[in-house]
Amino acid sequence: MAIRKPLKIFGTDFKEISSANTLDIRARMVYLYLANTSITLSVVANSGSLDAMNDTRMTAGAVSNSSTSFPNEATTAEPGTATVTFDKINQTVLGGSAPADTNNIRFPVYSDSGNIKAMSLQDMYDTFVIDNGTVNEIIAAQPYKIHTSTTPPSGYTIVSSTPVFVDTRANTSLYTAGGIGETLDQPQDITSYYLHKANGTNTALSVANDDSGDVPVYIDSNQNIKQYTLAEFDAILLNVIKYSTASLTNEKLRYYIGGSGTTLGTGMANTKLNGSGNYQTLQVGDDYRAQEFPNGSVVTAATYYLKARKE
Repeated sequence: MAIRKPLKIFGTDFKEISSANTLDIRARMVYLYLANTSITLSVVANSGSLDAMNDTRMTAGAVSNSSTSFPNEATTAEPGTATVTFDKINQTVLGGSAPADTNNIRFPVYSDSGNIKAMSLQDMYDTFVIDNGTVNEIIAAQPYKIHTSTTPPSGYTIVSSTPVFVDTRANTSLYTAGGIGETLDQPQDITSYYLHKANGTNTALSVANDDSGDVPVYIDSNQNIKQYTLAEFDAILLNVIKYSTASLTNEKLRYYIGGSGTTLGTGMANTKLNGSGNYQTLQVGDDYRAQEFPNGSVVTAATYYLKARKE
């Protein structure tokens, strides 16, 4: 690994950028990436690329009938389970091609025993991505977040008003003895979960020709040393970090449901009732009916987490 100290203008001379300058550049890369991601998450109707999540809820058992007496509880059908699968989060990799090293002089220069040399593309990776853990910083900034409202958390924008997961449970108030045979599945929505995208915090770089200056210099096509404009340096940084998160070995950013990595936002809980059935009866003429309704306490059957990790 070759970690370089790029040169910047300092008064009428050149000086290596400081550790503080490098931190500023890294923060700028994080902001640029969050504003223009190479790994995007979207909300689709179904068949999203991230693992599916199941919402389960208790349903009533089938009605039992007799013309002579009420079917006893032991012979009535037990409550069942309804399952709804959510596979609405889709991941797309938009990394593009590796940054071009035009004429081997596109990137900042550094001093090598008094000789001025242009950094290579690998130097850029080593100096601004790998050594500084920039992809980990992006993950820590939570590019996406799961939230329980369509109103975004501070610093985020909602991706879609379609929930990526909905926790439902049996609505026990809708099951009555007088309604036997009741519709088996009568759910209510408990919590809806939505995907939001980070806006990023705009961290500007300084072009000042003193210790506060962050923007390095490069060799132009006429072999002159010039300082990048902010737009020129931004374009390079964005190209480097987008390609790194998409394709660079051990620096790729990917999203998953569950597994290892950083949790993004709140967990998505699948809750349900845990009862063994509420036995009820109804007589209509010589039709003796019995049915078991959903009952019990609320328990969490599973919790799903949106995760980000480097690989």
